[in-house]
Amino acid sequence: MSDKRPWSFREIIIVLVAFCFVLFINGAIPFLMLPTLGQVVWSMGFAQSYATGSLIDLHVHDFGIPNPAAVAFGLAGVWPASLLIRLGLHTADAYSGMVALWLGLAMYSAYQIARYFNVARMVSLLAAVAWMTMPIIWAHAGYSMLSLGIALLSFYFLAALRLFMVGREANRLSFIIVATYFASAIIAIFMDGYTFMMFACGSSFLLLYSFITRPEVRNIFMKVVIPVHTASFAVAYILYRAFIGKSGFTAESIDMFRGWGLDLSFIATPTTGILWLPDFLGLSQTRSGEIYYGDASVWVTTFSLPIILLGSWAWWKSKQRFKIATGVFCIALLSYYMALGPSLKINSIKPEYLNLQVMPAELAIAPTFNAWISENIPGFNTMRASYRWSALGIFAFWLLFIISQARKDNSRRFAVVGLISLILLNMPNFQIKWKKSVAERNMLQQIDRQLVTAFKQHIHPGEIVSFIPWGNDFFANYLAPKAGFRTYNIGGDKNVQAAIIAWPSAMLQAGAPLDTTKAKNALKLLVDGAADVLVIPYFDMLIRTPPLLNVDETKALQHEKSHKIVNISPRPDQKAEFQTVIEALKNLPYIEVSESSYFSSVRLRQQFTGPDNRMALLRSISENIKYPIYFGANLKNNASGALLQNGWYDLEAQHVWSQSVAKLLLPIPQNCGIKTCYAVVNFSVFGASTERPVKVIFNTMNKDAPWNHTIAIASGGQQTVQVPISENEGVKILSISVPNATSPQLMNAGPDPRVLGISLQKIELSK
Repeated sequence: MSDKRPWSFREIIIVLVAFCFVLFINGAIPFLMLPTLGQVVWSMGFAQSYATGSLIDLHVHDFGIPNPAAVAFGLAGVWPASLLIRLGLHTADAYSGMVALWLGLAMYSAYQIARYFNVARMVSLLAAVAWMTMPIIWAHAGYSMLSLGIALLSFYFLAALRLFMVGREANRLSFIIVATYFASAIIAIFMDGYTFMMFACGSSFLLLYSFITRPEVRNIFMKVVIPVHTASFAVAYILYRAFIGKSGFTAESIDMFRGWGLDLSFIATPTTGILWLPDFLGLSQTRSGEIYYGDASVWVTTFSLPIILLGSWAWWKSKQRFKIATGVFCIALLSYYMALGPSLKINSIKPEYLNLQVMPAELAIAPTFNAWISENIPGFNTMRASYRWSALGIFAFWLLFIISQARKDNSRRFAVVGLISLILLNMPNFQIKWKKSVAERNMLQQIDRQLVTAFKQHIHPGEIVSFIPWGNDFFANYLAPKAGFRTYNIGGDKNVQAAIIAWPSAMLQAGAPLDTTKAKNALKLLVDGAADVLVIPYFDMLIRTPPLLNVDETKALQHEKSHKIVNISPRPDQKAEFQTVIEALKNLPYIEVSESSYFSSVRLRQQFTGPDNRMALLRSISENIKYPIYFGANLKNNASGALLQNGWYDLEAQHVWSQSVAKLLLPIPQNCGIKTCYAVVNFSVFGASTERPVKVIFNTMNKDAPWNHTIAIASGGQQTVQVPISENEGVKILSISVPNATSPQLMNAGPDPRVLGISLQKIELSK
């Protein structure tokens, strides 16, 4: 970098204007704009929870209970935002402020890459703006940290260039270069999994290419560069694995990779309503999910023909002078190859009969032969949105253009014209961007004023809430720390997968669609004391279309200062859908239902709250249950809800399976007061045989009359155990434990992944 002169006041002003322009394009000007809404609600729930807890505790304890929850991705964004919330910023401004900070680092890194190749100062700034205004970045704002991860490819590869481009005389590297590389790998994995994989693959390829083509530096590569590279990604992976508590996430079906693969027509033709200049020139094409595979992100983010052409030209011009250019060009080609997914698509249209986002193999033009990679290699097998690999390709082509400008005989004029053309072609409609981002900030503030306030009025601080039916509940993340309650529900598909492992069975069984049977079964959560209140929301907990917020677009898009720009309204169809369920719950004598504009809350009546009163309620309910009791599909819901406490799966035709640990209520008839009666439990045990005996432990939880019994079962046949019951006990709770319970899947006895304990068929009474 030859230009070492101080920055002039004029240059500083230009830099600030350029940065503000980048923030505007990304919808991230604090106190004015918000990039998106749905993912903000999801991620800022974690940030709000962090902000009310310890600085060093990186798990949340108020949603996704009973286990502490780790944010599946985006910790590198969520934690800094929590610091801004601690400083007093509103959630919306904390999010925009956090985004602005990371975008600032990404823009600075892009500038430094250009300066690294001796590009002039102002041209480098223009190059940085060109990278930061790529649609692959700003059009992914709805995916929160993915957008930031893509932007930060400049930061990651700046660290890689400084590490790999060592001179032949070097025998060591500075601490700053090594530390920055470690930091980049750790930030990448905690920001977003997709871009971490892009960084890992791209940098590894660049390392290998440099090692092969630069024999003069192989000594320092073997001694320093390769160990630093390997250790950086190994440490990052170990830290992430320790944080989320497992090695990775479930692989996706290959049809999903195919459906979210990049259609070549998306590269060449932008989508209508996304880019201002192509729309103005009539060069855009209308696209929708009714016609194309995947979702909108596949076709609104991937227009990249201009940078591909510029980058390819740049490689041709600079490949002889700069060895690294061919390595970067190969990264671009390989990235686009992976972005295609398992099958080639060129304006591929879904047939009318197919209403799916995934794509069957027989509908593709031809295979790309990368399906094996996506199916079998860890990391690759979870990158289900294949098209996102194009982000690395776009960055590589941008980098090639920057490298080409390092030639001394190059004219600055061409670089300036090329970069300005890129920026103009990639611009969104300014008016729509402004109005949309301002409206979304107003929406989040209105959520606080209306929805959070409603929950504070109906839910007491510290109460345990169960939203039914449960699903991918983004709003649970936001409402729990904001309103001060705790909940089993959580948003984020990976976070839901982690949370449900520890949920009570009654919660597990209350998924969508909600009906009267499921709702009454969920009442076990209240009776057991596992929850204080059930909430049936009249709004979409995932914030999909149609949205929770019924916005008067005319008013919202005027950016009025009034706090009533947005009106949060319940969905009438959802309220009507649950009306039958709510009326059925109201008819139960021990249940109290309170309705608000946005949800119904379901509680035990005051006289049944507290441990002693709940036991009295259980006794009252069980008095109407007569022996013998047959467990099957015909068992009345009220009876199953009372008898089957924690640890049971759904009733089947002639039995019900327990988990490895379960609790069972045994009714006590009045005529068992004089002498002891016995409840005869009829059951069988999964997986028991002479080669694999299974121990079953029974014990009662009554302090005054403890009883326990252990049986070693060596067959899958019918078994019985007699449990003493007496009227003076009030209520008898039987705990059943099968320590080495397993699943049919693990026993190679079928595809069922459930861990099965005993199969309970009936309970008889013996005197």
